[in-house]
Order: sequence, then structure tokens, then C-alpha cells
Amino acid sequence: MMVSFDEYAFHQAVFRVAFPLVFPLAKLKFRYAYEKLSGIPEPYLLLANHNTDFDPIFLGLASEHQVYFVATEKILRMGLLSPFVMRFFHPIIHYKGKTGISSVKEILGRLRERKNVALFPEGNRSFNGLTGDFVSATGKLAKRSGVTLVTYRLRGGYFTSPRWGKGLRRGRMQGEIAHVYPPKTLKQMSEREINEAIRQDLFVDAYSDQKRQRIPYKGKNLALGLESTLFQCPQCGAVSSLHSRGNEIFCSCGYRAEYDVFGYLHDGDGSVMTITDLDKRQHEAVEDLLEQSSATLLFEDSVKVESIGPDHQVLSEARTTLRAWRDGLAVGELFLPFSSITGMAINQRNLLIIHYTLEENGHLELSGDLSFSALKYLYLYQSARKINEKI
Repeated sequence: MMVSFDEYAFHQAVFRVAFPLVFPLAKLKFRYAYEKLSGIPEPYLLLANHNTDFDPIFLGLASEHQVYFVATEKILRMGLLSPFVMRFFHPIIHYKGKTGISSVKEILGRLRERKNVALFPEGNRSFNGLTGDFVSATGKLAKRSGVTLVTYRLRGGYFTSPRWGKGLRRGRMQGEIAHVYPPKTLKQMSEREINEAIRQDLFVDAYSDQKRQRIPYKGKNLALGLESTLFQCPQCGAVSSLHSRGNEIFCSCGYRAEYDVFGYLHDGDGSVMTITDLDKRQHEAVEDLLEQSSATLLFEDSVKVESIGPDHQVLSEARTTLRAWRDGLAVGELFLPFSSITGMAINQRNLLIIHYTLEENGHLELSGDLSFSALKYLYLYQSARKINEKI
């Protein structure tokens, strides 16, 4: 959707007023220190890694001029906040779990109008402290845009606002320019080379940063909600058996570990573990489960399911059971073979989004209680796709 000159002037004015007002809060609450995006030829395409819901604010503070952000379509269903955000900031809307052809067209359109655009190519906050992967079309977008590409690295977000956690932790956040690629440079690079450059520029390993800086991230109930990411017990291997309380996570088998202010888990044997390592182990366990298990039903959860229409409206809402089988997912009475699922993603803290095609296209959003783990279903779907690609 094009932005008229009058709208753009209004958005610029909002940008000039709003971001200086939030600077004291960012400084006080997040101890955010950042490198300014100064003297960079405009328009530019700004890419950054993603770990907190406040990342657009952090990028906005670093930007000298107005920037349009790419946002998930969930923003259109946030009550009174939706028209406010659309009126004052006019983000580019993208459906999570889909290819995003329409959003790419709008990104290119705004860049051609000489307006700056920012996006988080991962499309997801990190679950395990590592910068996630992104679609290969990102390099193509940067090359086709014909504008300057800026990569920006945010550090400290994973421990400040863990995706699985409740509430913010007071520590430190930093923003730094990773690289600036002029259009001439991009023209000489292949799409593959651009993707690799973006991957290297935006990569952050939260625990490697902690080894160097040793920054405490203080707060209350530090482990609360951790089982939504760590869905497998490290001791007995059971799925969905972990529960959190205060600073601890525990299992019915007797396993217990404490999460400290530096982001590490300490168990009763004196072992010190990272969420990165534990997540890698459980990801591999899901792959093994799919390939080797003789069981047909792998795991299940009680969820609320919403069916979303083409105009972002909620068509229906119900409580039901989500079941994972070796060949697909069952949402109540609706069975979705993995081959029918055209896209799957996790939004916000733990909202599972499923796009599918049976007789017609469908869009489901599923949520559960604090202990619900959407991540195990995403890993299962990714593993099933990987196996099918080998066949």
C-alpha cells in the first residue's frame, strides 16, 4: 500500500516526537546503549536480529530518520491498539509462516518511494539464545531493492526478555551497526553471498556474549515459563513433564535445576547447562522420535484454537486437543497431514500458527497454558519436512 506525501509527513513528525520521548525509558529500563545510524545514504533497507518485543523501539532510537517496520498480521487483531499503530506508524503487514509475496512487493514499493524500511529477517524471537535462520529470498530482496543495505546487531535481548519468560529482567542491551552495503556492492554479490553476509552480520550467541561480559539480568521468577521452550526433561527424557516455579524447573522423575541471573541452569549434580545446549539435544530427540519411534501418537496438549479468515477476522474459537502423530497433526476432529501444512510458525511468546490446504486454505492459531510448548510441534513439522525431502 503506497503512502501519500501527507501521510509520510505525518509519520515523520510522529517519529521525531515519539522516539525521543521513549529514550529515557529505554535507558533506564534496559540500560540500552546504541550506535547511531548516521550519515547512511537513504533510502535504506535495515535488517536486524530479533529477541524482544521492544526491538522496533531500539532500532527507531538508532535511526536518525523515519523507518517503516514489517510487522506480523497479528497486529491487526489487537483491539484498540491496532488502529493506533496503523494510523501513526503504518507498518507493512506480513503473515507468519507464509512466503510473503505481498509484503515483499510493499517493501519494494516503499523503498522506491525513497522511504526507509526495517525488518527482522528471522521473523521470530530466539528460543535458545542463537540468532535464527531466515528465508533465502532475503538476499534476493536486498539485491532487487537497489538501495543501501544496513545490518544491525542487537545484543542482550535474549536475557533481558527471554521469549519463554514472564516479565523483563534488568541487565544491559547494546545496538551496533554490523555492516553497510552500498547498492554497487550488492550488485556485484550473488544472492547467496548476500544471504551469507546477512547471516554472519546478524548472528548472536547469547551465551558466548555472557562468557565475555558476565552481565547479571535480575528479576523475579526467573525460570517461570521455561518449560514452554524446554519441553523434554534432561534426565528422564520425558516430553511435557517439566514444570517451573520461581527460579526452578523440575520433573516428576526427581530432576530439578535452578536458573541463575546469568542465564545458566544448575542441577543437583553440580552440572551447569545452557538453554542453547539443552534445546539442541531436545531438537535432535524429536528427529529421532519421528524416525525411530513405533508409537503413532507422539504427544498431545489441551489448547484454544482460533480459525482466522482472509480479512484477519476470527471465524471461530474453541477448546480442543492438539495431537501429534507420526504423519500429521490432529486439531480436534480436523486431521492435517504434514503434506497439507503449507506453513507453520510461532508468534509472540507461544502462539502456534498453522497454514494448511485441504479442500480450501486454512489459517489456525493455537494457544495453551503457561506449560504449553508450541516449539515441539514446530520441531516435529520441520523434521517431517526434512525426512520427506530426502525421499
